[in-house]
Amino acid sequence: MALLLCVLTHAPELLASLPVAGIDGTLSRRFKGSLAEGRARMKTGTLRNVVALAGYVLDSQDRMWVVAATLNHDTAPAKGHAVLDSIVEWVASQRQ
Repeated sequence: MALLLCVLTHAPELLASLPVAGIDGTLSRRFKGSLAEGRARMKTGTLRNVVALAGYVLDSQDRMWVVAATLNHDTAPAKGHAVLDSIVEWVASQRQ
């Protein structure tokens, strides 16, 4: 997934189709008040005992990062969103 996102970095149609963190779609209630709000465009995914996020995050220097993460565990539905969100927030906070 990450390799595909890297290849498609310059595909404006894909970027425009992804929900914006804290603003719309499946991310409208996530990342509110965080550094990632308005700076991440990502697709969410959920299956039984699986949660995932994949897409693009701008860091504090406006560099675009590709993030793709999947958690597969019995506790993923209850605890996984917080783990994935913290990864995205960490990327958004990067300065160098």
